[in-house]
Amino acid sequence: MLRAINFFFKYILIVSCSFHFTSCHSKTNDELIDKPLGEWKIEVDGTPVTVHQARVSKYPHNQAFEGYQRPISQTEIAHFACFDYKKNAVVRITSPKNVKECKIRPTEFGIVPVVKENTIEFTLSSPCQFVVEFGDHHEALHLFANPKKLTVERSADARYFGPGTHEAGLITMRSNEMVYIDEGAIVYGAIESENTSNIKIVGKGILDSSHMNSGHSISLKGVSNAHIEGIVVKDPAHWAVVPYYCNGITFDNVKLVGFWRYNADGIDIVNSSDVTIKNSFVRAFDDCIAIKGQKACYDKQKVIENIKVDNCVLWNDWGKIIEFGAETVVDVIRDVTISNCYIPRFTMVALDMQNGDRARIENVHFNNISIEEPITENATLKDEPLDTGSWGRTVNLEITGTPWSQDNIRGSINNVYFENIRHIGSVCTGIALMGYSEEHKVSNIHIKDYYAKGTKVTGTSNLIRKNNYVTNVTVE
Repeated sequence: MLRAINFFFKYILIVSCSFHFTSCHSKTNDELIDKPLGEWKIEVDGTPVTVHQARVSKYPHNQAFEGYQRPISQTEIAHFACFDYKKNAVVRITSPKNVKECKIRPTEFGIVPVVKENTIEFTLSSPCQFVVEFGDHHEALHLFANPKKLTVERSADARYFGPGTHEAGLITMRSNEMVYIDEGAIVYGAIESENTSNIKIVGKGILDSSHMNSGHSISLKGVSNAHIEGIVVKDPAHWAVVPYYCNGITFDNVKLVGFWRYNADGIDIVNSSDVTIKNSFVRAFDDCIAIKGQKACYDKQKVIENIKVDNCVLWNDWGKIIEFGAETVVDVIRDVTISNCYIPRFTMVALDMQNGDRARIENVHFNNISIEEPITENATLKDEPLDTGSWGRTVNLEITGTPWSQDNIRGSINNVYFENIRHIGSVCTGIALMGYSEEHKVSNIHIKDYYAKGTKVTGTSNLIRKNNYVTNVTVE
């Protein structure tokens, strides 16, 4: 059995991925904010931009939930700022201390800063989201250059949150309703909607769930035709944004940041179809984007299909960047495309399938994806240091029973395509393929133009590993 799979099995035996717990650390994020290192200053063509604080994971540590949240010693303060993109505008950042080393990720964006003492300057060629690192990944600065206009306008009857702070609590949306969080607004709360249609959550403000002790930041159940655009989602109690048995959901230019609590996934697509995530940024503690089938939702929706993730920047501090499973209680997961995405930082696996239940996973395309550096520093599972030798894996496709399996039927993985996958970081532990039995195989895996640290990988490479229940793997 592959070393990577041994590690994953150990991991899933110990760490709970359930989203059903309801208690959280009693203190709010505001009460836990560390003293800042000093004042950050950001200007775009001389105009000041507000800089916000966000608590993030300091190093990869996890454990089964035991009634309390992560110690603050395992976290640190990062910063983020949002501004409208302007062609040829000069972005000037003044650090509270001298800048010895600076790198902007994703590196393939080609943004090269000019560094002088405690300032850096650069220009942007288009709206985008990126991270400025000073020496390493700690205390990173997250910058979100928005398109000037949203694709939808504020409706006259929108539930409007203007500039300033709002203690909104739980916001329940009805059909044909819009929640508009304007630029400069910080809304402390969460949003839910159930059995509705035609809802919109838009704006350039912040939805901050740090005052919520349970629930998702955005929970959609049985919703059809929802549009979420522009906002920043910050500090969820666990899974942040979750469409359950929904259809026709679009996320556009959504930014998720400030994740530090156990089990804090980014966007979890549960028994839902026709979901698009585009032009967005996710820095999650746990999985960034997960596609799941859950037993409780099976009778409501038995097929997951037509999922698209495009032009996104994805960073996680534990777990996986793209995750199918581990719960897969649907008949089929099909027609999924992950394209034009950038992964500046990750931990275990970038592109992962843990088919733990009955689903046939088929017709999945991964196209034009750039993968950079894994975070392995001080990795621990509960009180045990972890062997991170297998971390930094490009792909893991696996059919296996897990502690999260909710039925006793195994599925399959068939017709998965990888094209133009560039693992450009200093660590790459390759691709692992593992079927379950003769009846439950990983089959028809097509790999074209896979590069590891600048070298094209061939079919004879030891970077591609498989067990006896894998058939028809092509590499070109």
